[in-house]
Amino acid sequence: MAEVIAFLIEQYQDFEACPPPDDLGRILEDVGFDEAQIHNALMLLGVLSDSEGSTVHAYRSDALRIYTAEEADVLPSDVMGLLHFLQAEGAVNGEQREFVIHALLHMPPEEITVDMAKVLTLLVLWAHKSELPVLIGDELMMALHGKAVMH
Repeated sequence: MAEVIAFLIEQYQDFEACPPPDDLGRILEDVGFDEAQIHNALMLLGVLSDSEGSTVHAYRSDALRIYTAEEADVLPSDVMGLLHFLQAEGAVNGEQREFVIHALLHMPPEEITVDMAKVLTLLVLWAHKSELPVLIGDELMMALHGKAVMH
C-alpha cells in the first residue's frame, strides 16, 4: 500500500485533484498495482475525504496520549515514539495522529513499521494540505524514496 500512497502523492499534488474513486481505481490498476493495495488505499482516501473539515474530535495539543493495552501490544515502541515526536514538534495534530494509529491497527502486524507510519502520516498531511518543517518532511519522504530528498 505504501507504493500506492507514494504514487498518489507524487501524481496529484493536491488531494482534491484526485479523480473519483472508480476512476482512480482504474488508473491505479492500469499502473500495475494489485487489487488489495488499491482497495486499501481507496478506503483510506475515503475515510480522509469523509473526515475533511470534521471537528468531531478535539484533541488538546498538550495532552499526553496513553495507549491502551491492545494498542501497545500491536504498535511497536519506535512507531509510538515517532508519533509522539511528530506531535511534539507540531508536524501532526491529535486528530491526524489518531488517524495514523487507527490505520496502523487495521494492518497485518508484519506491516506495522516506522516507515509505514511515516507513509500514513504523509498521506494525512497531504490530504489536509499541511505544511511541515523541512527536516521533518525530508525524514518522512525518505519512507517513500529510501533516501533523503533535500540536498
